[in-house]
Amino acid sequence: MSSDFTVKVFFRGDWCPWCSGYLKDFNDQALHKIQELGGKVVGITSQAGNQSQKELGLNFDIQIDEENIEAKKYGIVITPQSEVPFKGVDGIYPNGMVQPGVIIEDSEGNILYKWAIVPSEMNLGGASDRPLVTDIVSSLEQILEGKENGNSFNKTDMNYLEQNHPEEYKKVQAYIASLNK
Repeated sequence: MSSDFTVKVFFRGDWCPWCSGYLKDFNDQALHKIQELGGKVVGITSQAGNQSQKELGLNFDIQIDEENIEAKKYGIVITPQSEVPFKGVDGIYPNGMVQPGVIIEDSEGNILYKWAIVPSEMNLGGASDRPLVTDIVSSLEQILEGKENGNSFNKTDMNYLEQNHPEEYKKVQAYIASLNK
C-alpha cells in the first residue's frame, strides 16, 4: 500500500463553532504528523463563499463543493437545502449542507478510514460526538503499519469544546440559550 494519502475533513461551514474547533484541531494537533507520514489534509464544505481557511489561519486547503459531489461519493450525510440553517440567504447552500465526516483515502483511491456523523438530538444535530483528532492520527499510524482497522476513538463533547475551544463553546452556549427562549 502506498503511504501517500489524503485526510478529507467534511464540515458544515465557517459559522459552525464545532466545525471551527475541529478544523483547528486538525491544523494544530495533526497536520504536521500527517504530512510527516506522507499525507495531506483538505477541508471540504458545501458552503458557498466559505472563509474558514482565512478566518482560522489554516495551513491546509479548503475545497468548496457546492454540488456535494465528494460527500455523495463517500456516503456522507447531506442535509437538504430546505432544512439547512440560514434558509433565507440565497446561495449559501444551493444544494444542501454536508454534515461532518472524515475520510482517509490512499493515492489509489482505497478508503483507509471512514467516519461520518448521523445527526440526532443526542449529538446536537450532529455537532458533537466527533472522533478526537489525536485518536485519528494514532489510529492512522497503526492503519499504515497494517495493525488496526481504525474504529476505536474517544469523541468530542461539550466538556471537550469548553476546555479546548472556549470561544466556540461560548457560541454554542449562546445558541442553545436562544433556543430555550
